[in-house]
Amino acid sequence: MTQPAFDDPAPLWLLGHWRLLRSDPSLDFGPGVRMEFQRGGHLRYILSVDGRELVVPLVYRTTGDLLETDNPAASHMMSTRFTLGAGDMLILDFAGAQAIFIRER
Repeated sequence: MTQPAFDDPAPLWLLGHWRLLRSDPSLDFGPGVRMEFQRGGHLRYILSVDGRELVVPLVYRTTGDLLETDNPAASHMMSTRFTLGAGDMLILDFAGAQAIFIRER
């Protein structure tokens, strides 16, 4: 079993698979980006590179409406506001530039 990255629990609605619906062009999210939020602060960031799927293992934690992510392999911490939008959408707000994800079932 994988050890928790963080002890603080994420909101239950955040757990699961999310797929990018659309994002502000300034954010440079590639098409087909997906994220899988797991218990214990583990996050799988999945993107397509040259027709292949690349999985980047990240860790995350939440504090209120702030989502903090980090890449343990190449320390790169990010913080962004997050919320659950209408229609079960995950909205990430990077100081006004937004990325909207929909839940994969």
